[in-house]
Amino acid sequence: MPIDIWTRLKPWRAIRCPFCFERFRAYEMHMRCQSSICRADYSRGIPDPILDRATQGARAGKSARGSTIPRPWWTDPRRDKSRGIFRFLDYFILPRSVICAKCERPVDTRLCPRCHAILPESVVKLAAGHVAILGPQSVGKTTFITVLIHECDHKIGPEHGFVLDPLTDEIRERYESHYHSFTYGGVSGGGGEPSGYAAAPRRISHMGTPGVDTNPEILKPLVFRLMRRGEGRITGTLLSFFDSAGEDWEMNVDRLRSEALYIKHARGILFLLDPLRIRAVMSDPRIRLTEKERHVASADYLDDARKLATFFPDQTDKPTRTPLAICLNKLDRWGKLMEPGSAIHTWACSVPSRPADRELDATIDREVRKSLERWGAAGFLEYVAVKFPNHRFFVCSALGDAAQERDDAPQPLPTPLLVDRPLLWLLQRQGVLRD
Repeated sequence: MPIDIWTRLKPWRAIRCPFCFERFRAYEMHMRCQSSICRADYSRGIPDPILDRATQGARAGKSARGSTIPRPWWTDPRRDKSRGIFRFLDYFILPRSVICAKCERPVDTRLCPRCHAILPESVVKLAAGHVAILGPQSVGKTTFITVLIHECDHKIGPEHGFVLDPLTDEIRERYESHYHSFTYGGVSGGGGEPSGYAAAPRRISHMGTPGVDTNPEILKPLVFRLMRRGEGRITGTLLSFFDSAGEDWEMNVDRLRSEALYIKHARGILFLLDPLRIRAVMSDPRIRLTEKERHVASADYLDDARKLATFFPDQTDKPTRTPLAICLNKLDRWGKLMEPGSAIHTWACSVPSRPADRELDATIDREVRKSLERWGAAGFLEYVAVKFPNHRFFVCSALGDAAQERDDAPQPLPTPLLVDRPLLWLLQRQGVLRD
C-alpha cells in the first residue's frame, strides 16, 4: 500500500503502533512482501522472531529463538544492503517500495518494527488514541465492548458526527465472529431489529475471556478508524479497544504488567465495576443473584485501584494524568436500590425524564460517590481521588432489559443504557471529540 509523497517526506514523524502501542519513527518501519508467490510458497519463507514474540508472548518468543515459523520475506529497509546507498536516504524521504529478495517484486506493505503488525496507510498518517477496558472477572467486559461498538455504529456515531470503520479485514472478521455474532445473533443490520418472530435473533452468553497464558492474542486490540466529516474532506483518528481477561487482572497481574504495555500508554482507561460484588449490595435482600454470582467472592476495589496504579511506575510519587472513567455496570440489576427520584433509579427503571448529557453525567457522578460511601468504599474513593485526579464515575447496563438471570433462558437482544457516556467523556479528554 503506497503512501503519498507528503507522508513520505516526514520520515522523522513519531508513530505509535495501534496494536502494541510502542512508539517509533516512520523511517524505522519494516516492510513485508505480500505477493501471492511469497505467501503461497512455504519454501520461500524466512524466520520472523519479532512476529513470533508478538503473537506467542515473550516467553514463547525466547524459547522459539532459532526455530521461528517461516513467514514471507521481510526487511528493515535501512539495513537492506541490496539497496546500496539509497538506504541512507530513508532518513530524508521514505521509500515508495523495495524489491523482495525472493520473488523480485515491489514491496510496499509496512510493518511495525516492534510487533510486525501490518500498518495500513491510515496508521502512518493519523494519530493513535485508545481506550483500555479493564475490570475483574464476570464484570461483563466483552459484552460491554461488543454493545459499545454496535451502538457507535448505529446510534452514538451518527448522533455525534462520526463513524467507526475496522482498520483491517482481519479485525472486521474477528469482531464479527468473536464478539458481534454472540451478542447480536449474527445480525449486523441497523439496530439488529428482527424482521419477524420466526427469524428473531437470540443472544448467546459469552464465555469467560481466556487469559494471556492460554491465548496471547488477547493482547491484540480491536482497532477502528474513527472518521468525522471535515471541511471538504474526511478527518479522523485511530481508536483501539483492548479487552482483557479478568483472570489475568486478578491472578496474573505481573504478566499483564510486563506485556500489556497498552495500559501504561493508554490515553484513556475505562474501568468496569460490578456493584453486585460489593458486600453491602450482594447481601441486600432485594437483590436476586444468579447461581454463578452466588459463588463469586466479594470484590476489593481498593486493591484493584492500587493494582492499576502499578502500571504507571514512572508516576509513583505523583498523580497519574491518564483520564480514568469508572463505570458501574449491570445498572438494570442494582439501580432500583437507589432512592426513588434519583437519576440512577430513574434510568435503572428505563423511564428517563431527560436525555443523557453533561449535566446528567455530573449528577450520576455525585450519586455514585454517595452510594459508594454508603456501601463502605470510602477508602477506594479517596485513593482514586489522590492517584487518578482526572476521573469520573458512570453507570451503565450493556444488556438493559435483555439481561436474564439464567444462562439457559432465551436471551433477547441488548437494550443498553448509558454505555456511551464513559466513552464520549474519554474521547473528549483525548481531544478526539469536542466538549
